[in-house]
Amino acid sequence: MRRLSVVVALAAMSAFPMAAQQSPAALRGTIRDSTGQPLPRVEVSYRAVRTTSDTGGRFRLAPVPLGRISVRFARDGVQLGIVEANVTADTTPDVQVDVIGDRSEPRTLRGTVVDSSGAPIRDANVDVVTALVDTRTDSLGRFVVRELPARRHIIRVRRVGYAPTYLAADLTDSTSARVRIVVRQFAGQNLGLVVVRANRGSARMQGFLERAGKKSGWGQILTADQIDARHPIRTSDLFMAMAGVRVSRNVFGSGTLTGRAGCRMAVFVNGFPVPQRGGAGIDEMVAPQDLAGVEVYNGIGGVPAELIATGGNSCGTVGIWTK
Repeated sequence: MRRLSVVVALAAMSAFPMAAQQSPAALRGTIRDSTGQPLPRVEVSYRAVRTTSDTGGRFRLAPVPLGRISVRFARDGVQLGIVEANVTADTTPDVQVDVIGDRSEPRTLRGTVVDSSGAPIRDANVDVVTALVDTRTDSLGRFVVRELPARRHIIRVRRVGYAPTYLAADLTDSTSARVRIVVRQFAGQNLGLVVVRANRGSARMQGFLERAGKKSGWGQILTADQIDARHPIRTSDLFMAMAGVRVSRNVFGSGTLTGRAGCRMAVFVNGFPVPQRGGAGIDEMVAPQDLAGVEVYNGIGGVPAELIATGGNSCGTVGIWTK
């Protein structure tokens, strides 16, 4: 794992030297990685005072008070570390700090999409739902997605004639990962006029089916038949009439789900947490025709264990299950 070396030069900025001990100062420095290369786009903050390092890794944070302060460094929402610095008016020391766990380097995801026989699937649409990026497989079923943030990502694969498939890839501690995704044809794909419909759900939906069968408890549940009966154009349309859920749409009509407190609800797709991000929401995660079930919980009470993220979410939780 790479280590981030943060070199911070402290300078007291005062127009009147005699009053320096009561005047605010500026914190200046350069942020470099372990190879000596400057790191741009690193957010440097002290309480409400914030700045960002430039293309040369340089930053200037002002105003900061004299005395000992804690300065936070973060990139792409991931905290790199906290520096304890003693800002004085009569000295400008250099402080060498090692911040463990530099996770700011972009990640690369490579993979292959095949059918149940192992044959490659070309022109399959591969969405990294948690990063709002997508690509297509080549003639050998291969794909590459670069510049991904360090985190656990949810991947969705779609191809005409095949069921949508979801997979998790953890890029938290590795700079690259390789996955093999197996997609299956829809049941009855080559049966002509014969249509076979199974009522038994897959093992991953067992908990949802049990909750739907009880028809009681804390949550609001929609089964596949109830979803089809509502004829939703967009997935967010299903939540318009649900108690405690508000659909906020952007200029493109895409809906983000918020709870009673006005904050974003936690969303799980087939048991995997998929956060709603700025500029995109529930409609980018899954299409209405792919839905097998939906459940909504307006608070932290009664939420199934498989839909609870670390720390919980008081704004509410949405569980989405695909066919």
